[in-house]
Order: sequence, then structure tokens, then C-alpha cells
Amino acid sequence: MTGDDSLWSRLRAEAALRPQRRAQIAALRALFTERLGYEPDFDHPRTFNEKINHRKIHDRNPLFPRISDKLDVRDVVAVILGSDRAKALFLPVLSRTARPTVAWLGRQLARPVPGVAVKTNHGCGWNLFLRAGQTHDLRAASRRLSGWLKRTYGAEMMEWAYAAIPPCAFAETLMLWPDGRLADDVKFTLFDGRCHMVQIEQDRFGDATQFFFDRDWNRLPLQMQKQGTSPYIGRPRGYGRMLALAEEIGAGFDYLRVDFMYTDARFALNELTLYRGSGLNPFRPPEWDRRLGDLWKMRVVPRRLGQA
Repeated sequence: MTGDDSLWSRLRAEAALRPQRRAQIAALRALFTERLGYEPDFDHPRTFNEKINHRKIHDRNPLFPRISDKLDVRDVVAVILGSDRAKALFLPVLSRTARPTVAWLGRQLARPVPGVAVKTNHGCGWNLFLRAGQTHDLRAASRRLSGWLKRTYGAEMMEWAYAAIPPCAFAETLMLWPDGRLADDVKFTLFDGRCHMVQIEQDRFGDATQFFFDRDWNRLPLQMQKQGTSPYIGRPRGYGRMLALAEEIGAGFDYLRVDFMYTDARFALNELTLYRGSGLNPFRPPEWDRRLGDLWKMRVVPRRLGQA
């Protein structure tokens, strides 16, 4: 194919995509206005949520699909930290499969572990938590996982990075507190490798409650979505190490959120987040949207003609 043929091919693909992109962007703009209460400018973004949507629509950094893949991200982190440090940071993968059958699930539950977290690698929130010693409907679990594997996560919200991930399911050992609760989350918001906000998610699958801090562990007057009543249990054990690791991982990115799971016994890197809340979560008070947006000095890999 000559250069001219390639150009015409890309132009034809762009022409075919344009109506769909216009409709999706219009729908995003309407949803943004409804949820956040102001009219967004996705082409010249200033607030944090506008910039998330600008990233979704325009930024085609080739690392983004690898970062968003919950399995491939392990290799990305290994390049940054070295293979030994990265391996120690993640929970081991017990097994992976493109066909999460009843038999495969049964083999995971037969392991000598307190339970398994069965996750899909190509989305967020598509997880099942199966505790040992309990009765589970593995047929229903298999159907649910198989359904997730047939879907493209984030397509309606234009979260481009997920579309390029070959989907599969994988299993990890459940991380539990001594009282049986699932591990809590600590999430570091980084701009150019510097942490500016720390988010604690306590009892996420029970009485979900969020707390916010700066990197020096001063409480921030900020709320987002989950305002349960679970009491604040203090700074996570190993916080200083997690902070240092998050900043090392995030050093090459204009914005990245680095998410850990933790209990009183250990912590583990969970995922790297590019599209926080898909750019549709309001801040309370709302000035935090602009305050965080001012910290984000965007560096965008432009979308090519004909690229999704």
C-alpha cells in the first residue's frame, strides 16, 4: 500500500467514525452537565473532570491500553520498578482463562486460601469475591463472567484504552482484614509524579466511606460519592512505602492514579487508573474540580485519522 493509499484509507475511516464520535461527545456533554452542573469545554479543558474527558476523546498514548489491562500492567510496572520489586508488589495470579467455566471456578475455590477474587482484566468493577467454606452458585458466576468477557468496558463513555485489551478472567487470593472484611483501598492522585491527594476507601462493599488527605496526611475538606458511617481507622500501615512507590510509578505521566489494597498485614498494588470516575464525578465543594485541574499540565498523544 502506498502512502497515498494509506492516507485515503485513514480518511475514509475517519469519515465513517465522525458521526458516531459526534453523537458520543454530545451525549457525554449532556451527561456531564447533568451530573456536574456546568457546561463543559472538552476542547479547551480547565477543570479536572473536563481534562479526564479530553483524555478520553483525544489522547491515544499507546501505553494506556497496557496500563488499563490488569494483567499487562504488571509488565509495565516491572519496567519502571524492576521485575523483582514489581512481582513483590502484586498479588500472585493463581490462574487465568478466556473461558471461566464452572470447573475452572471450582478449581480456584479448591485452593488452600481464604477465598478468591475473580476479576476480568479489561474493565473496572467486573469482579467476583468468592469466600472459601461458603456455598456459591458457580453456574451463575460462570455466566456472569462470560457475559463480561463479551463486552467492551467503557465504550459508551469513550474510555478508549479498554477497547484494545484482549479479555480474560483471572483469580487472586482474597485479601481480608482479621474481622473478615475485604481489604480497603488507598488511592494516590499524582500529577507529574507528585502526589496531591490521597483517597481512602473503607469497607467499600459494606458501609462504604471515603476520606481524603494530602500527601503529608492532613485531612482535606473534600467529599465525593461514598459517605457511609464507618469510623476512620487511621493511616494505613506502610503508608510511607506506598506513597514512595506511587510517586515512582507515576513519574512519567501527567496524571495518574495509583491504587493499592491494604489490610493490617500487608498492601498490594491493585490497578493504575487513567479515567477517574470517567470524568463525571462531582467534587464537594466544587472548587476542587478546578484546583486539581490547575495541577494537571496535559501532554496528549493526538488521535490519528481513523483511529477509534
